[in-house]
Amino acid sequence: MTIAATVSQFLDDHSVSYRVIPHAHSATSRETAHAANVREDRVAKAILLRDNQGLVMAVIPASGSLDLRAVHDETGRNQLEMVPEGDLGKTFPDCELGALPPLGQAYGITTLLDSSFGHCDTVYFESGDHEGLVAIDGRDFDQLYQGSHHCDISKDWP
Repeated sequence: MTIAATVSQFLDDHSVSYRVIPHAHSATSRETAHAANVREDRVAKAILLRDNQGLVMAVIPASGSLDLRAVHDETGRNQLEMVPEGDLGKTFPDCELGALPPLGQAYGITTLLDSSFGHCDTVYFESGDHEGLVAIDGRDFDQLYQGSHHCDISKDWP
């Protein structure tokens, strides 16, 4: 259980207190929530998108799925597609493949935050590996996204 150096530095630079919760190895954000015994709607899941203009990170609850139409409406970018997992190591060299921390701004990526996180007391997210979950106060989480777009970009699982 570790925390990616970029994530740790970003949280420290913003004076955000956090704790890392160890959990059994998990492959998805929903599995992570269950392994750490936290609610899925409190786990921030990162989805990396790309088009010819560059990268965009969408951050949604693990309990939902990405509404790509809403992302297109919010950004005006209609060619955004998910970045294949095998390509993530180039952008997140200090993270295990598939364990994306939802802090695109720490990696210089335009970030969209689903508005559902505005009411959370505590928010949890991947630490950069598949066995650690970062927990931070919801107000601190919101503060980290002050320069990001807050919008409705998730929908319930079908």
